[in-house]
Amino acid sequence: MHVCNAQRVLVIAAPQARGSVALQTLSAALGQRYVGEFCEALPHVPVRCIRQGALLARELNVDHLVALGGGSVIDAAKAIALLLHKSVDADAAMLLEPQDLSQVDSSDPDQEAADWLRITVVPQTLSAAEFTWFAGVSDPDTRVKNIVAHAAMAPRTVILDPVLTMDVPLPIFLASGVKAMDHAIERLVALRSHPVSDATSLHALQMLAWALPAVHRRPGDLEARVQCQLASWLSITGGNAGVKTGASHALGHTLGIHAGVAHGLTSCVLLPSVLRWNVTVNQRQQRRVIAALDGPGEDLGSWVERFVATLGLPARLRELNVPEVDLPSIAQKSMHDPGMRNSPRPVQSAGDALEMLRMAW
Repeated sequence: MHVCNAQRVLVIAAPQARGSVALQTLSAALGQRYVGEFCEALPHVPVRCIRQGALLARELNVDHLVALGGGSVIDAAKAIALLLHKSVDADAAMLLEPQDLSQVDSSDPDQEAADWLRITVVPQTLSAAEFTWFAGVSDPDTRVKNIVAHAAMAPRTVILDPVLTMDVPLPIFLASGVKAMDHAIERLVALRSHPVSDATSLHALQMLAWALPAVHRRPGDLEARVQCQLASWLSITGGNAGVKTGASHALGHTLGIHAGVAHGLTSCVLLPSVLRWNVTVNQRQQRRVIAALDGPGEDLGSWVERFVATLGLPARLRELNVPEVDLPSIAQKSMHDPGMRNSPRPVQSAGDALEMLRMAW
């Protein structure tokens, strides 16, 4: 495995990876460079995990991180690198302070600074977190997630191996693919788009529309799985052209930590309602996407809802055991997520967010 000139590598993984064949194979591949593992990367990246991981990395005098797993594992590795850059002795709660993401330049040459701990990622889901320079970190006490970003948080190397995705339960893998579709669709229906974003997002969406059902029918189809991985990569690249995701992501970030719901599942239940709520202002964009998907006579929200059902995934918040009484709190918290400012139909208040949630419940 190529990890630059690293000599002391710490592997970041989820608790369920401990003792797994994948982790054993990875440690063997690293050989003498492998100095330990941190298998405490929990869903939604609680801030206490970041501090624990950073302390271990410093104790072991680590010079490189390898993240093996899904989006939370990858975000944890990025946040650990950020905390080490700021000083592990600093209060990790600083990662929960709001940051002006518009001031982050992903091409900043500082990303090559020598004092950054760099990352190699071996993703097992389709979150596409491995291709970004930001991460979500959560406060379990308030059940709120914050986005932190820096150019140097972007992984140096990404290794796509469809065989390793077989370790992930099929519903989780498929749901993470719907999340990748969410990346693409929210950019395609944005009022301010870009030809580069449109091209990559549309191609990603069409690839996923074929490959995810193929994996659902034949879980061992490695060609379909690698197409899912490549489509996931494409799905996130529209952000490089400056096109932002909107309310589905904002609500999903909030719902995920509030109710302990995986991000892929949040897209399954929220995206159709968000599309329907926005259709009065971006009907032209939604029709263009439907045309590309060969879904004439069907609105985009209904297409997504039907597609999710064909994968055997939940389509309503109630199916995820989210109490209806919690919806106002989720709506209020979501107003702090930067994605809410990018909704095609402006979200004027928590009441608008609540309307979308009730549509999805």
